[in-house]
Amino acid sequence: MGNKVLTIISIQDEYLSTVSKQMTEIAGDLIRIRPISIKNLSRETISEGEIVLIGANFILPLVRPFLPQGVRCIVAKRGLNFVNMRKLLSAPKGKSILVINDTKHTTDETIQALQETVFEHNYYAYDPDTPIPEQIDYVITPGEMQLVPEGPMKVIDIGYRVLALETVFEIFEVLGLECQQFFLANRYMKSLVALSNEGTTFTIDSTISKWTEEIDGKTAKYFFDDVIAHSKAMKNVLYIARKLAKTKDPVHIFGETGTGKRMLAQAMHNDSSVNTGPYLHINCAARPLDVLERELFGKESEGKISPGLFELANGGTLCIEEIGELPFSLQGRLLQALEEGQIIRLSGHYPVPVQVRIITTSNTDLSLSLDENKFRKDLFYYLTALTCKVPSLSEREEDFEILIQTYLESHLHRDDLVISPGMIRLLRQYPWPGNVKELFNAVSYMACLEEKEITLELLPFYMKGRLQKNTADAIKPQEMAESELNGLIVNIEEHGFLEESLEILEVFYQGKKQHVSYGRNVVKKRLQEKGIILSEQQLRLRLEVLNQLELLNVRQGRSGTTISRKGELFLQTMYTKKSQVKA
Repeated sequence: MGNKVLTIISIQDEYLSTVSKQMTEIAGDLIRIRPISIKNLSRETISEGEIVLIGANFILPLVRPFLPQGVRCIVAKRGLNFVNMRKLLSAPKGKSILVINDTKHTTDETIQALQETVFEHNYYAYDPDTPIPEQIDYVITPGEMQLVPEGPMKVIDIGYRVLALETVFEIFEVLGLECQQFFLANRYMKSLVALSNEGTTFTIDSTISKWTEEIDGKTAKYFFDDVIAHSKAMKNVLYIARKLAKTKDPVHIFGETGTGKRMLAQAMHNDSSVNTGPYLHINCAARPLDVLERELFGKESEGKISPGLFELANGGTLCIEEIGELPFSLQGRLLQALEEGQIIRLSGHYPVPVQVRIITTSNTDLSLSLDENKFRKDLFYYLTALTCKVPSLSEREEDFEILIQTYLESHLHRDDLVISPGMIRLLRQYPWPGNVKELFNAVSYMACLEEKEITLELLPFYMKGRLQKNTADAIKPQEMAESELNGLIVNIEEHGFLEESLEILEVFYQGKKQHVSYGRNVVKKRLQEKGIILSEQQLRLRLEVLNQLELLNVRQGRSGTTISRKGELFLQTMYTKKSQVKA
């Protein structure tokens, strides 16, 4: 690998991951790829003379204050991944196609790219504020499936847009890499296949960690003073976290996606007795078993040693993120390494002593995986003796406004941007399923538009769509029609377990409030706590009936089951009827 570095800067983590993967496939043996999210830009050092690839032209004003003189910027032009477009390319000419992307700007860009290449069809831009044209043959979206309205439409997800070939040529020219055009074209086609919907999942965690490790051996950039904690919920978290940081025992942090678990883990390292040692992290989600095993424990091959993260983090902290996704077959090996203080590399023969402080994280309560026999009890008790729960954004409302202002001023240097009290109230109405991370992404996007005040029109499509959906839900009747209610009761009582079915729905309803789906084992345990004892067969029968009546959304595999909107309405109506009878 050469010494030349390409730094990639973008707002969206997904796009950053896609472009980093693409450039790794094209030039990973020639240059180093350094991805930086705008959220972390204020804490990264960009050197004079560095080559920077900017994800889009409109974010350049926001990025420019962080770039020293002499930095050469390349603004990425985006192209389409034609490997994902087989259905569109084989469709008869003259079809009417609705194009859905996250903003008006990106939707127009996608349509322009489609018109330039797949010119045989008629394209229409999606706008959540206007009715969808009646005669639509297909819907096309570049990875924004959550924006596609419900309905019987044929949807083609062409995946996130990729770097255009002309941008790849420009990158090679600026970096002074002399390659013939056919060489680059071949590698470019290879990258499209690797990034196709049928390809493998890629995460940028290992790329960032390894690149940074080569530079300074330490990636923990956050401290407890960086954590915003005006709310009682976050003050309690910090009080506990500061206590846990001083111990040498494993600490487990759990909380919803985007709540700041990684930031808290780094703060714990920097406040610990091993803060002079390295801090490394690995995310277990979407990583194959063999890759995880090699990255954690290292490998020996033909006399060559590739150290794993346990060795690289020796004398410091190793944070294992999404520990609940660690394959069951690896959990025993991890426990052995932790208990014995030594590891054996893949294909190795001798133990290697390691002294590492372990922090683990998960998006959900790890005990749920334990209940479903997906996590070893001995490892669970070893890792979770010291636990810290990070609250969701909805649980720390007092921090909402100060989070926005601090991020604008300290991270984006946009203290000139005005957000009216009315706009703050509107933003509070949005559910923020991605929590603080999603909030910062949205604010970054709006701050890039060079407006002096944030208004409703500046919101990304996905936020406007969800706000409109919430408004629509709010005006729906909160009780089910009498005829529909009676029909459901009759269907359920044919099997003789109405009260049990209501309790089952209540279990799923409580889970949905916590953004958690359940398998049968967890439901059975929750029912037992209510004094309802059901056999495996009895519970399966009841779930099948509730699913057939569309009161539950049953998903296969590890996804679990949740209550449907219809199920919520049925449950609420039944409770209302019961309270009226008691009155």
